[in-house]
Amino acid sequence: MAQVTNTFETFGARGIREELSNTIHNTDPEETPFMSLAGRKSIDSVTPEWQIDSYRAIDLNNNQPEGNEYNFDSRAATSRVKNFAQISYIPFIISGTLDEIKKAGRASEVAYQAVKAGVELRRDMEAILLSNQASNAGTAGGATNRRLGGLRAWIASNDALSGAGGPSSGGYNTGTGVVDAATNGTQRAFDKAILDTVVLNTYNNGGNVGKSTLICSPYVKQIFSQIMDDTNVAAPRVMFDKNKNTIMASAEAYKSDFGTFMAVPNRQMAIAGATVARNAFLVDPEMVEVGMFRDIRIEKVAKTGDAEKRVLLAEYTLIVKNEKAHGCAADLYGLTASS
Repeated sequence: MAQVTNTFETFGARGIREELSNTIHNTDPEETPFMSLAGRKSIDSVTPEWQIDSYRAIDLNNNQPEGNEYNFDSRAATSRVKNFAQISYIPFIISGTLDEIKKAGRASEVAYQAVKAGVELRRDMEAILLSNQASNAGTAGGATNRRLGGLRAWIASNDALSGAGGPSSGGYNTGTGVVDAATNGTQRAFDKAILDTVVLNTYNNGGNVGKSTLICSPYVKQIFSQIMDDTNVAAPRVMFDKNKNTIMASAEAYKSDFGTFMAVPNRQMAIAGATVARNAFLVDPEMVEVGMFRDIRIEKVAKTGDAEKRVLLAEYTLIVKNEKAHGCAADLYGLTASS
């Protein structure tokens, strides 16, 4: 029907009150699975060190005659490794007027932004800890900053590389005392063969596969669930509600020959981009920690003007007790089937 002539409507009216919800909606993911899995440890310096050791090779010719005169072997010393604590922060400044004015969804802008910055800082830390970042001792005068060696850079013994594009392992460099970044290879699709290689190598090097967790990007987690379609995988036998038709399209655990482990998607890996999402990690939580020199805190900066200054700050590092305890499926398509 047509509108009655000269009807006064909202399009021409003045004085209509705005309606603004008193709730602020944010769907960006906040969880940090790796930091939650690893746990935290207080450290007392910005360069924590620890020792690792290994057994000598098995001697298949270890048979001796009666009355043998002993020849004493030399014994290898333990190895000292280290990582550097880096500083990450998120600063913000709020005008005095904005903090005082009546707002929808929050009373104090400073308090609201402090909580938001805290989440943002944890997301940064999560991605950095999992990254292929090489460690750096830093230099005086701020020419270079201290940087921690990320998990991808640490893992050298049990990383399944693509074999194309010149990939190579990183790992702790005993000569320089830093963690070298790995060299990326050509990306490829994640599959059961890659996962089994990581599992086998980790087990052979003493890793506890049954206590580990596979941490990967959401896309790789979807591909993980498709492994159950492999011809060498037993069909799942699960009773569903008989009154509901259910499509079985998810798998949360992998029962390998050496133990069962869970697969956990990490949305921060995808948000960080392809450089982080291209690697999936088999992590033993008992063999890794986040070292906190200064735990996440809010610093109130000296007031200079009609504004409130705050800085969310943390000084932290990654403690990989022994990199042989962990595995990495490297050079994967981590975001899509081609990226």
